[in-house]
Amino acid sequence: MLKKNICVFCGASSGADPDHERIAEKIGEIIGQYNFNLVYGAGSTGLMGACAKSAKKNGSKVFGIMPRFLGKIEEPLEKIDLTFTKTMRTRKAMMYKKASLFLILPGGIGTLDECVEVLTLIQLKQIEEKKIVIFNYKNYWDLLIKLLKKMKKEKFMNDNFYSDLIELNDFSKLKTLLKSF
Repeated sequence: MLKKNICVFCGASSGADPDHERIAEKIGEIIGQYNFNLVYGAGSTGLMGACAKSAKKNGSKVFGIMPRFLGKIEEPLEKIDLTFTKTMRTRKAMMYKKASLFLILPGGIGTLDECVEVLTLIQLKQIEEKKIVIFNYKNYWDLLIKLLKKMKKEKFMNDNFYSDLIELNDFSKLKTLLKSF
């Protein structure tokens, strides 16, 4: 059976809360244990590195996609299926195409950018039949969720939009989702 790919967007740094790195490691472990591959930004540090190392350790094939210029700034993880692109735009397009599901973990402006772009492309039907999961552990994404709900209430997003967006905040719910996927 062909494995499905989960694309994880998260921070290249670990952030201030040590739990963020533990969350990323646990997510990587779950991805591997539930027989998925990982698609991500190829970094070896922070939450990206923690998630990828854990997924790889637990049986996932890891696909890292990184713009060549970023490879001069950030060290890519070794011994993964690594693709270099010319631009960030090309990188994201490859990640979107390769993914079966998107999973958003804590991160900074880059993670927010990737999350919002996927949400936009889903709304515009440029990405179809793919869900996006915002893993809102310790309420990290509360303000974004609140803003999205306000947009829906104010009729800037259609009512069907939320069928592709899933907010989870614990590992057991993520495991249940992956079992059914």
